[in-house]
Amino acid sequence: MRVSSSVSQVPAEERQVNLLLALRHTRHGMSATEVISRVCGYDPDGGDRARRMFERDKDVLRSIGVPLVVESVSGEPCYRVDEDHYVLPPLRLEAADVAALELAAFAWRDGTLPQPARRALTKLLAVAPARTGDEVLPDLSIDLAGQDVPAVLLTAVEERRLVSFDYLSARTGTVRHRIVEPHGLRLSEGAWYLDARDTRLTPASGTGPTNSACGAGSAAGPDDGHRVFRLARLRGEVSVVSGPGAFAPDLRPEAGGGARATAVLALAPGRAHALRRRGREPGARPRCQGPEGWDVVAVAYEDLMVLAGSLAALADAVVVLEPETLREAVLDHLRGAAALAQEQER
Repeated sequence: MRVSSSVSQVPAEERQVNLLLALRHTRHGMSATEVISRVCGYDPDGGDRARRMFERDKDVLRSIGVPLVVESVSGEPCYRVDEDHYVLPPLRLEAADVAALELAAFAWRDGTLPQPARRALTKLLAVAPARTGDEVLPDLSIDLAGQDVPAVLLTAVEERRLVSFDYLSARTGTVRHRIVEPHGLRLSEGAWYLDARDTRLTPASGTGPTNSACGAGSAAGPDDGHRVFRLARLRGEVSVVSGPGAFAPDLRPEAGGGARATAVLALAPGRAHALRRRGREPGARPRCQGPEGWDVVAVAYEDLMVLAGSLAALADAVVVLEPETLREAVLDHLRGAAALAQEQER
């Protein structure tokens, strides 16, 4: 039995969708003969093979919850979809419902949502009510299970072993070799971070206050070497370079981060919808004014460099009004991207 190439090239999923649409839009039902002759994906000359295909497709539709009705028309079974039991009532989602859907989407195990699912999520987020209080979720990455955290690093934190690795600076774009005391790991605004102390920077070094190249700037005062390293910027393997118990636990009250700061941003009309959902009315008038007609919002954040990277990706849709350190970090990201583009053009 010969099947036309156009029919044989139709995927089973597409054929089943075609069948579903046909059975939803028939008033009195369709017989197997009508389905095979009129629905795209079936071979009208397929005989028993085409009928077996139709039977399998019916079973598939029933298995996914499509209510098929079988009625006798002129002594022949005809099929249609019971619309009363198939069509969902109007769906109204509260802010917490959308937050849960967004969390589930970002937790997708293989790291990629199909294109239709991403578009659906975008539409939901665009029309969802603003979130307040406990409904506000952090910007999570797909790595909720910590799959981006090297196992050797987890063990080193637990057993207090020194580790070494190469690290790419977000500010300078250079890679430096580090030997650190790993004190803790945490997930902050979609990225994994290592709280550690660089053993080459000690209170006795007299380097003074500095801004970390890998995280938020250090507080004023002697540089004790404590740094926050973003794991995505580690280059190569993490190596253990000491035995267990090589350093004392970090007992500082602020160790582990989590303190939230506030950024004041000007958003271009009709753009930066994710920031609008997170944003609140600023508590005070910012010292700097944004472009005329732009909306001004206050956004809470934990990690300055993470937020700076997100804002830099929005390009001309956002202007940082406060704080100055965040504005400079965004400019550093943009300068780095421009320099990289110039190198690629050479």
